[in-house]
Amino acid sequence: MSEDGAHVFHKIPVTKEQIVNCSFSSWYPKYKKHVPKAHIIKPLPQSFIDYLSSDGIELPDDGHYAVNVGDGDNEYSDWSSDSDNDEGDESADEEDDGQKVSQGKKNTFEQFKEVHEDIKDYIRQNGPVTPKLNWSAPRDATWILTSNTMKCENASDVYLLLNSSNYITHDLSSGFAGVEEEEENDTKKETELEFELVLRKWFNINPALEFRCFVKNRKIIGVTQRDLNYYDYLDSLSEKIRDLIDDFFEEVLIDSFPDDNYVFDVYLPRPFDRVWLIDINPFARKTDPQLFTWHELAITEVTDDFDYDLRLITETNKGRFAVKEHSENQVPQDVVDASYDPSLMVELAKEWRELQLKQEEKEEEKEEKEEK
Repeated sequence: MSEDGAHVFHKIPVTKEQIVNCSFSSWYPKYKKHVPKAHIIKPLPQSFIDYLSSDGIELPDDGHYAVNVGDGDNEYSDWSSDSDNDEGDESADEEDDGQKVSQGKKNTFEQFKEVHEDIKDYIRQNGPVTPKLNWSAPRDATWILTSNTMKCENASDVYLLLNSSNYITHDLSSGFAGVEEEEENDTKKETELEFELVLRKWFNINPALEFRCFVKNRKIIGVTQRDLNYYDYLDSLSEKIRDLIDDFFEEVLIDSFPDDNYVFDVYLPRPFDRVWLIDINPFARKTDPQLFTWHELAITEVTDDFDYDLRLITETNKGRFAVKEHSENQVPQDVVDASYDPSLMVELAKEWRELQLKQEEKEEEKEEKEEK
């Protein structure tokens, strides 16, 4: 181990209270005028949480979307309707499977009918939205929609994104991951937490102008570009970026947010006359440090004259970060295609099952040979 502690693992303690403080509904009312318009559905019933946690993707009959982006006439149901079934299937087995899916679908969405209707009504009245739960947005699941964005034009789009996202799964199953043992009177925080669905007004964001800001002891200790692509014009805007973020932090967040340590995301749209607050995250290893490392952030000592780094992808370091964001969560194109067509989904499932059976047979043959 080196004397400078470069190889020391520094713990970054986080409490349940800090995580709850970063839940969207905890801070949205306070900073509402600085945040894109949002609608919060809370608390989510257990039936909806179970639906998001279940295997597979089940969609309602009333969710339709275009095969080609922008072609409003080319729409179809995500699952085969009764009229589709009248045309006949290739086999009786497939017809039975379709009936089971239809019956299960009806029962599923009846269980959280109020949430379903709320989503549909809000989109109908306010236009496209982008969804998230308490902490995370399904940024890793944009591959499932034809637009390749988080733009949701109907309830089915919302369900597709939420069901396909590892980030959403983490919110539901591991929201308090990394929290150390605390006093007994603090443990009830987890049981008091209510899951929420947030529908934020959709607008086109230039990813080059999104930034993540790290706050320690109520001082900004680092700002990083969020999108890991090289934009040649960002360097010339660095002073403007700093000024906007510094002013926003001093005027809006520094004294009003309850925690000393946290991470906030902002969007700086042209003509650079305002700052949108996009999200607030825990100052914890579960939050992506982007162009920093958590080791750097943990050992940073905040002083009165501290001056933080603004880190951008430059001409010299762009190769180091040349990886498509969320690529580890993406899937083959045939799986995406199958998600739009129930017959393809059935075919894909059969092919997958056949591969599993063949693999099992090979393993059995191998075991028999070894026994001989």
